[in-house]
Amino acid sequence: MGYLPYVIILGAVIVIGALVLESAVAKRKNLKIYRLSDSVVNLSCGMMERVFDFFLSVLILFGFHFIWENYAPYQIPTNLGTWLIALVVFDCIAYWFHRLSHEINFLWAAHIVHHQSEELNLTTVFRASFFAVIFRAFFFVWMAFAGFDAFTIATCSLTLGLFQLFTHSRVIGKLGVFEKFLTTPSHHRVHHARNEKYMDHNYSHIFIVWDRMFGTFITETEEPDYGITTGFESANAYNAAFSYWRNLFTRARRTKKIKNKIKVFTKGPAWTPSDVPHLPNEYKVDKEGRRLHHKIPVGFELGAYVLFNVAITFGAFVALMLLYKVKLDDLTGLSSMSEAQETLARLFFTPQVLALVGVILISIFAHARMLEQTKSSVYIDAFRLIAVGTLIFTAFNSTPYSIWLTPLTFSLCGLMFLWLIKLGTQRVPKIS
Repeated sequence: MGYLPYVIILGAVIVIGALVLESAVAKRKNLKIYRLSDSVVNLSCGMMERVFDFFLSVLILFGFHFIWENYAPYQIPTNLGTWLIALVVFDCIAYWFHRLSHEINFLWAAHIVHHQSEELNLTTVFRASFFAVIFRAFFFVWMAFAGFDAFTIATCSLTLGLFQLFTHSRVIGKLGVFEKFLTTPSHHRVHHARNEKYMDHNYSHIFIVWDRMFGTFITETEEPDYGITTGFESANAYNAAFSYWRNLFTRARRTKKIKNKIKVFTKGPAWTPSDVPHLPNEYKVDKEGRRLHHKIPVGFELGAYVLFNVAITFGAFVALMLLYKVKLDDLTGLSSMSEAQETLARLFFTPQVLALVGVILISIFAHARMLEQTKSSVYIDAFRLIAVGTLIFTAFNSTPYSIWLTPLTFSLCGLMFLWLIKLGTQRVPKIS
């Protein structure tokens, strides 16, 4: 596992490079595909999902391994051939998990986060709910019962995730013969549409054959309008994660019949009890009643400030992932679920881990407040800077990293504090 930190760093560099390349191609094609507030929400949702997954994924994979070792009727050997078969099986399960996530409300409450954005670009890949981590496990655990080991399941998941970087793009056109059997950007653009003719189609991740086979395929004839039909207008990743859950619980509370309270969660998004209407849409309309594209005007200096601080938060996130991968080595040789739980508690609930998690979660909230330019945003961000300095100093003071980490943290927080004061005195004017 010693090489994994380098893989994580390389992956971060590749993703950043892909974002820069996509931006350059979009500019040449005169396409406006990135908005700061939208991209920050996408990345914030992704970090929140991974932070939650930080504590759960190893336990899930260990559970898969335990099932494979003790309950699978036959342990499928791992080689290229069986891995390719596993990838096809994984992709088929992913199709049905994805499709049901659009057809059952409690699954849609997790998946809707991925569809809230009215833009489509590479950052959209990262816009996911941490609730989906739990739901996915119940679908893919059957691969372990069927005899596929945890390594195979994990690498298939990684392959599918990497492929999705390619499909979430507006700058790639149709790809000829590949359109017949692979999920291409054209196919997936349709899936992210809110246009009535496109909705509920093209659920496949890698192989589009599942949609063709199960009757959910449609061809892109014109570029879609992106987002959800009800609209979502917030720069807050916490609102993104919990908004539809609030919707469901509100309607379940208001309806009188017990069976309807249950159906609110088990029926599809279009259904609501007869005694409770759907909650109002969030989007705004112009004088002619046409839906307006959601935009949060951000001045140049505020945008630069938020972007720089998001980069710092992302640095804390990469540090957390590096720490996570290093500690995976200590999980080898465990023989029971209780041992795995004890080891995870001992390794992951450390001052360093908890400090980095705190920095990330506090920062995600504060970045959103700055983008939305609320009255308390400057005070919230000031608290964030103090919290970041305090948490990092307290958690890492006794580690070898403190020699350079403490002065770096205090220097960055100090500079950001001065910049924040400047922004506060300017009242952060809004410009388009």
